[in-house]
Amino acid sequence: MTLFNKTILIVAGTSIVLVTVLAAASGYILLEGFPGFEEKTIISYLIMSLFAAWLVLCSVMLLFFRKTILARMSALGASVRRICANPDLNGRLVLGDDKDEFDGLAANINSMLDSLETSRQQMRENELRYRTLFERAPDSIFVVAIENGCIGRIVAANQAAIDQHGYTMDELRSMNMAELNTPESNEVSGRLMEQISRGDWVTEELWRRRKDGSSFPLEVHAGLVSIKGHNYFLCFDRDITARKKVEAADRIYMEQFRQINSELARKANDLEAANRELEAFNYSVSHDMRGPLTRISGYCQLMLDDAGSLESSHREYLTRIYESSCWLDEMIDAMLKLSQLVRAEFVPRQVDLSAICKDALRELSMGEPDRVLEADIRPGVVAEGDANLLKIALVNLVSNAWKYSSGREVTRIEFGVSNRQQQSVYYIRDNGVGFDMKDAGRLFRVFTRLHNQDLFAGSGIGLATVQRIISRHGGKIWAEGEPDKGAAFFFTIGGIVQESGS
Repeated sequence: MTLFNKTILIVAGTSIVLVTVLAAASGYILLEGFPGFEEKTIISYLIMSLFAAWLVLCSVMLLFFRKTILARMSALGASVRRICANPDLNGRLVLGDDKDEFDGLAANINSMLDSLETSRQQMRENELRYRTLFERAPDSIFVVAIENGCIGRIVAANQAAIDQHGYTMDELRSMNMAELNTPESNEVSGRLMEQISRGDWVTEELWRRRKDGSSFPLEVHAGLVSIKGHNYFLCFDRDITARKKVEAADRIYMEQFRQINSELARKANDLEAANRELEAFNYSVSHDMRGPLTRISGYCQLMLDDAGSLESSHREYLTRIYESSCWLDEMIDAMLKLSQLVRAEFVPRQVDLSAICKDALRELSMGEPDRVLEADIRPGVVAEGDANLLKIALVNLVSNAWKYSSGREVTRIEFGVSNRQQQSVYYIRDNGVGFDMKDAGRLFRVFTRLHNQDLFAGSGIGLATVQRIISRHGGKIWAEGEPDKGAAFFFTIGGIVQESGS
């Protein structure tokens, strides 16, 4: 039963008893009366009796409140003070069996104490977490005072600050930030403090001094914080010595790159000038030299046609002059084609190398229909490159194989591709006269021939042309051979083997 209900029952019970007694007394007096008392006197006595009854009721209520309510309140207050005296707040109020208002109040106080203890525990955990972050942070952290005439005094610092500056914690706490800054940094620190005082967070590169007197660069990120009602500067300092070294090295490298680029630009200009001179030379060769050669060969031909007036030795001399002039004219044509080839436009696309080889052999066979040919052309071999340039290179290689296999009863020419170290290697193999591997390095030189020109005609520029084309495609070319056992030419272009239609 609640205290409120108990109070109502006591008040109601006492009131009923008093009213019953007073009613009985009043009825008796009114019916019987009292001899010797007037009616007014009797009414006065009744009023006084009612007042006395009211006093009795109040006394009973005071005794009840003192015994029940005040005693419980006093005990409850004592228990609360005892619990609050314990820093851990782990005590709790004992609940009675009455389940009255005081028990409800005690239960609410216990709930409040539970919440308070949980909050304090969370605060301790958060404080430990932030303390750990503060102490274990890789960057220096300073808490700097700005009030009460202590502007710039170091209040707290973490372990990284101790390690970076070489001072102990007590030494740092006795110092001012101006003592750590270099004179140059102190010149800008006033401006930074004004910005921070306005509530701004600032980032600046400063220089600090260690205890041993050495200086080092820092990136400082600082702002205003409030701790227990006081304002402080919170500074995060990151050592950027390594970054400054990298920046200095980058500046050196950039200067070197600038010099290299300048040198490359100069060489490019020189190369462009050389190309212009080469073009002028080609023009001179094409126009200025070809005219005299044409006249020489023409006069020689006229003199040879008049055979009756010449001696045999003179005729032989004229024949040699005529053949030499024709050969020189061919060399001029070959050189012009080679120079034009180097400057030709490069248009990359998918090129069917197998089709080019088949077409080249078909044309060669039409020129010598009596030759027996066994061709092994791997079908569907394609590559990425310039179609015109690759056709010139393959036609030269196929023609070379056809030419040096002319003395065989059966001419065998093979074209294919293999994979070496994840790269496509193309090859053309023949069963011709071959060559000695000690001469392999001379094969791709301009006007260099390994075989007798009387047996195998040519300008000596075909393989040089092939090498330049393969180089423009980012590849390389080499040859393998053995005298009288044929030769094989290998080249790379780049990319993976691709089959047509796949």
